[in-house]
Amino acid sequence: MRTVTIRPRVHAVGAVVAAMALGVVVGGGGQAATADDAGGRARFEEIDVQRINIVEPDGKPRLVLTNKVKSPGAVVDGVDLGNGGLRPGMMFYNSAGDESGGLGLHSGLVDGKPEAFGQLAFDQYKQDQTLVLRYAEGQGERSVGLEVKDRPDTPLSAMYEEYKKIQEMPPGPERDKAMAEFKEKYPAPQRAFFGKNRDRSVGLTLADGKGKPRIVLRVGEDGSPRIQFLNARGEVTRTIKG
Repeated sequence: MRTVTIRPRVHAVGAVVAAMALGVVVGGGGQAATADDAGGRARFEEIDVQRINIVEPDGKPRLVLTNKVKSPGAVVDGVDLGNGGLRPGMMFYNSAGDESGGLGLHSGLVDGKPEAFGQLAFDQYKQDQTLVLRYAEGQGERSVGLEVKDRPDTPLSAMYEEYKKIQEMPPGPERDKAMAEFKEKYPAPQRAFFGKNRDRSVGLTLADGKGKPRIVLRVGEDGSPRIQFLNARGEVTRTIKG
């Protein structure tokens, strides 16, 4: 998951970890909870913490629950892909310790208008998100749905330096050309989408390997149904209306 955006109440996580090491943690309402020496367990009624790391015995991360400030960057093959301190939520990790998806929520007002985002994503192995359940609201528009994407076989870690160099280029035609070539070299087309669109219609879109929609089933806000077939140029070749 590369773009997750929860605001838990924050207290010093170091103090909590230190208290757990001693076998005593102060829970909500000032009630202490003692550790079970035999099983290594502790019970609490409530804790306030900035970040919780779930790790394997060898120290590799498997799950991180974090606020914004303590959120880790996306790491694949030991390469930090950035976004540290920007992504509050829950991150998932595979057996190699690479980030492999996550859950994030964000909502608030921007210039007096509601803005909200929620996402549950699962990543292709050593790549980016390939299955995404997402809700987004902004500028008076909303969309919600399930998205399926193709990802290249090249690991993100191998693509990162090339991408970083393009990002460091000054804005202009050369940068735009380089980014277009990068996307052509490492395509990530959306193959399927099911959900509600910004125009308030609901539907299912199925695309080819280049991300071109080929079949679109849609029901408009007014209840009008239709099925469209498209060619590789995006031209509608047949429409079936209800």
